[in-house]
Amino acid sequence: MKANPRKRPGRLVTGMLVAGAAAWLTPGRVAAEPTAPTPAVRQEAASPPLVNGRGWDMGPFVKHPLPILSPTKDSKFRCPIRSQEVRWEAQNVYNPAAVVRQGKVYLLYRADDFSPDLKWGRTCRIGLAWSEDGIHFTRHPAPVLYPDNDAWKEHEWEGGCEDLHLVEGEDGVYYLNYTTWNGQRDTLSIASSPDLLHWTKHGPAFRKAAPNRVHGSRSGVVVSQLRHGRLTAARIHGKYWMFYTHPCALAWSDNLLDWTPADKAVWPGGNHEAGAIALLRDDGILLMFNASDWTPKVSSRGSWTLGQALINRTDLSAVLKHADQPFLYPELDWEKQGFTGLTTVANTLVPFQGRWLLYYGAADRVIGLATWAN
Repeated sequence: MKANPRKRPGRLVTGMLVAGAAAWLTPGRVAAEPTAPTPAVRQEAASPPLVNGRGWDMGPFVKHPLPILSPTKDSKFRCPIRSQEVRWEAQNVYNPAAVVRQGKVYLLYRADDFSPDLKWGRTCRIGLAWSEDGIHFTRHPAPVLYPDNDAWKEHEWEGGCEDLHLVEGEDGVYYLNYTTWNGQRDTLSIASSPDLLHWTKHGPAFRKAAPNRVHGSRSGVVVSQLRHGRLTAARIHGKYWMFYTHPCALAWSDNLLDWTPADKAVWPGGNHEAGAIALLRDDGILLMFNASDWTPKVSSRGSWTLGQALINRTDLSAVLKHADQPFLYPELDWEKQGFTGLTTVANTLVPFQGRWLLYYGAADRVIGLATWAN
């Protein structure tokens, strides 16, 4: 999410998250000598049940009391466009995507520098960190995806590469849907990687099928499936499907790189930005969404919160169930105060060691964690 003047106001209701957990969490460490992540190994452990005792939704999730990743001025990087060194994650780190790979959790996250000489005041880049317990992270010292003097500079500079969603393909390749911001307009863009460290940019998601609809798109979450503890992109009727932008509009793809708008949306009125997961299940698609307002209106809980809905798996624009309140919203001081106060934005949910790990951006400043032990 972006701060003012692009911030979208709203009022939100009481959620169901429970504060608690040990107070020994520490910020991420920076790796002294970075190495590429090791090749993927498929997990074969049986997956936990998906539905809780209340019915169709997931949870309750329990928050950790401190951020698991915070900004640092120690990370330096030579920007290829500015031809100078920048402290690329000095201002904010937030809104991550995650994947489990060979027994570790890998986070790709949005990071902001300080650039007061630029019109927007900062450039966003995407960093990488990994953890053996899902809590204590080691950072890669340089961003892994960033604006460059390449074919996609017109979409990425000066604002950068930001809010992202990550999915593993059936071929073991990782596909990143990320928002590019040139300081004036959003573009949903695609990148792919065999190892999470080396990325190939493929440009705007709709550039081939709908070039006139490239701009104004963002935040695309691909429908995934859980098999033997491993989340991968799922095909429905032979196609991959994605929910994107604020009405959770639909798009389809044959290859996870080139996308075609389906001219349908789950919520045509907006206020439902594709969020942490779109999980294919027998009873439908569990879709988590970031929302800035709720109906019916009750007490305010923040500018952005996370809710759940169950979508029809044969008609992806039809809602079967919709929670009447958010389950993730600002409660702790570091969720209420930051770059954009009263904001919790979640773009990822992964199963790890018998728990579901929900990583989220808090106040557009730090990364938090909420878990569901099921």
